[in-house]
Amino acid sequence: MKSKTAALDNLYLEIVENLCTLNGKLEAIVESSTNGIAEIDLSGRIIAWNPSFQKLFNIGHPCPEADFLFDYIPAREALSAEALPFIHSRQTIVLQDVLIEGPKFGCSKLFEIKLVPLNISARVDFIVIIKDKSEVLTALQNRELFIKTLLDLIEDIKFDNRKTIYNLAILVELRDSTTGEHLKRVEAFTHRLALEYYRAYGQRDRWVTEEYVSDIAVSAVLHDIGKIGISDTLLLKPDKLTPHEMDTMKQHTYIAGKALEKHQGKKDFLALGREIALTHHEKWNGQGYPRQLSGKNIPLSGRIVALCDTYDAITHDRPYKRAQSHEQAAAIIEAERGESFDPEVVDLFLRIHGDFKKINAEMP
Repeated sequence: MKSKTAALDNLYLEIVENLCTLNGKLEAIVESSTNGIAEIDLSGRIIAWNPSFQKLFNIGHPCPEADFLFDYIPAREALSAEALPFIHSRQTIVLQDVLIEGPKFGCSKLFEIKLVPLNISARVDFIVIIKDKSEVLTALQNRELFIKTLLDLIEDIKFDNRKTIYNLAILVELRDSTTGEHLKRVEAFTHRLALEYYRAYGQRDRWVTEEYVSDIAVSAVLHDIGKIGISDTLLLKPDKLTPHEMDTMKQHTYIAGKALEKHQGKKDFLALGREIALTHHEKWNGQGYPRQLSGKNIPLSGRIVALCDTYDAITHDRPYKRAQSHEQAAAIIEAERGESFDPEVVDLFLRIHGDFKKINAEMP
């Protein structure tokens, strides 16, 4: 049965692990799985694989012969022939966005790789699950010219040219007539909340300055720039997304990171915009995406914009839901204190939530 959600993936892994422990083989693997799955030993030699593994790597022979995992996947850090014998944590290793290029595919492939150590009798083997995420890469390649044009434009944007930034962000989203107001509201919410943070914690966190408050507000309008790679069919769907569609939607954070990759580490509003775009769906408890960051491992910019974007989403209509009241939004955010949101940021929001209500009234 096709696995469509992370929860099902985890359940499937558990079933496979239990059956492998009993049988010592991969006979339990569902033959119709769209994920490539293989059992390997400590050296990386492939003991068995399923049909999807063969299909992913265009393998012509039906059974592993002298095949090694690293014949197909380049060794890197935690996943290498040298590293395998020393894995004793019994924890799943997840490698996101493994890009493989070469004549084997005729094009580039983007994979997510999970490596699960298994205790089987007196030996240690590993289950490798490989998910093909190349549709994300294809979306990037199909829009390569647009992204290049986008970057050429925003290179010359200055902080005082906010109208150009709004127009650019609207151009990227091209969703509906409310996009511009949404961006203005998120900027206003972000500025107000960041200002309150500066007043409360500026002496403690000295890098949070008045300039930072201004920068984060401008950069916040780029929070969904990654939706350049998501189809309008999903973005404008009038119903709730299926788990598979939601997985596709989540890729907009990755796409944003790629679109603004050359600004990583720089000190400009595009670098801050990239940081926000990548992290505004992370959650304080580590249950967000794309990297499951938690606590203060999430940049402050992402923690602030996460709350502001959520507040705006709750209090305004979306294709799949009706708007809720300010009071309902405040209650939802308070309930997520320490779960989705930074407790300090929530406390500051609750102190000034009346200002959010006022901004909403002025920018309906």
